[in-house]
Amino acid sequence: MCLFLTLLAHAWPLIGVTHEASKNVQPLCDTLPKQPNIVICMVDDLGWNQISVKQSTMGTAQAGFITPHLEKLADQGLSFTHAYAQPNCAPTRAAMITGQYPARVHNDVYVVGNLNRFGGKGFSKKSARFSGPLQSQDVAVEAITVAEALKRNGYATAHIGKYHVGGHGGEQTLPESVGFDINIGGCQQGHQSVCFATQQGGGGWLFKGLGRGDFDRFAAPYTAQYLKQYGYPASLAGTPKHVSDAVDDAMEESVKKLSATKKPFYLQLHPYAIHSPVKSRPDLQATHGSALAGFVASIDLTISRLLKAIDDPDGDGDTSDSLAKKTLILFTSDNGGTHGHNLPLRGQKGMFTEGGLRVPLIAYWPGVIPPNTITHHMVHAVDYYPTCLELAGRGWMPPESAHPLDGESFADILRQPDSTRRRAPLFYLFPGYMDTRAQPCAVVIDEQGGKRYKLFYFYEANAWELYNLTDDIGEKENLIMSKPELASSLSKKINTWLKQTHSTWQPKFPIDRSSGKSAGMPPVL
Repeated sequence: MCLFLTLLAHAWPLIGVTHEASKNVQPLCDTLPKQPNIVICMVDDLGWNQISVKQSTMGTAQAGFITPHLEKLADQGLSFTHAYAQPNCAPTRAAMITGQYPARVHNDVYVVGNLNRFGGKGFSKKSARFSGPLQSQDVAVEAITVAEALKRNGYATAHIGKYHVGGHGGEQTLPESVGFDINIGGCQQGHQSVCFATQQGGGGWLFKGLGRGDFDRFAAPYTAQYLKQYGYPASLAGTPKHVSDAVDDAMEESVKKLSATKKPFYLQLHPYAIHSPVKSRPDLQATHGSALAGFVASIDLTISRLLKAIDDPDGDGDTSDSLAKKTLILFTSDNGGTHGHNLPLRGQKGMFTEGGLRVPLIAYWPGVIPPNTITHHMVHAVDYYPTCLELAGRGWMPPESAHPLDGESFADILRQPDSTRRRAPLFYLFPGYMDTRAQPCAVVIDEQGGKRYKLFYFYEANAWELYNLTDDIGEKENLIMSKPELASSLSKKINTWLKQTHSTWQPKFPIDRSSGKSAGMPPVL
């Protein structure tokens, strides 16, 4: 048995996961097919194990969430068990679009809104020792986005759905201004204001308050023909359209337009589900038992329709023009779950514990990615950009002097999931407050001695916490006193990361309220 399967069986035990299909995987070619289409489906607020995929959730998939099409994606693709995002939606999206951590001037997005979000039972404006510095809500105009980089490599590009990191300061940061040929829905809005279309006085239908009205042309009630086409219940005929179906309609239209260009294409498919308000299509809620489970099921239907659109891009029923073998699909979420629990992970969206950071990631590419495979290789949102560029052939790369990339490509892991290559440490810096969930801190996740560890520094208490994620996925036992040398080594890595010199590297630190000065970097243990 190869080292990969040995690791699965011993170092990272999975509950109820078999690897029979993995045993029969044939070696793939040394090089990937040139310039594949790339689709990144990034769901909003979906927890790591709120899908019924045993591979990516290490056997901890929560009962009640049934996602058969995602199961199929995993059975025929690669599941990443240790994929990470930022703990909040806007910084994750900014990291993906720029390939950079928030400490870069082009990606000065640490949190939604601002860094002084006091409230609840957390630190108050009066009790906090620090205040958060100013930040941006948009990716800077000067940034070279992944869409702009891919266009320089010959790609057609599109964004559908939630964007959130453009438009606050003007139209120059909207998707159509930063490299996207098609933009349906992308603006400064962070979530859907409604889940169902409503009829207006003049008789027309629209999604009231949803962005710029881009989805209103898909808002008409369900017709019998529409329901038959997608195999949805006939009882929905004449009822209001759900926003998830409108997003799917826009996706199919965009795939048709992109494929007609005869160029490779990059598509950001960013559904509004499952952000609140959590309202499901009535048939899905009835079938799955709750509005949340029904909302998650709508995402599963999105994957079904995406696969069909890729297999029949012009929608004529003839799959001779299938793009399946030319298309990489990546399915993930923008942060940890916020609805319900994320057990066995600790915490939720907004926190720097695993429940706030760890997200599902499934990669699907027939003929290239070995089916039913699993990797524990770490991936972060900053890694999508360099991965896309490597797949595009690296014909044009953003200049290191103007736009350095903090991420690492995982293109090699796609074709060789059993690779033992280690990713460099993951880092987080948060210089402000987010109600009860986050306070000024710095975090590193790294492998030491065959184990994966996570070190926190908290500015308020001037205190450290250390966890062994390999043996303690729930971050229950603080090892800071029992492993001082390991903690010291990891604290030095945080220091080295923050000390790097580059014209774009300008990390922000909490501001000491008593002196008005920056608190600076965490100390070295």
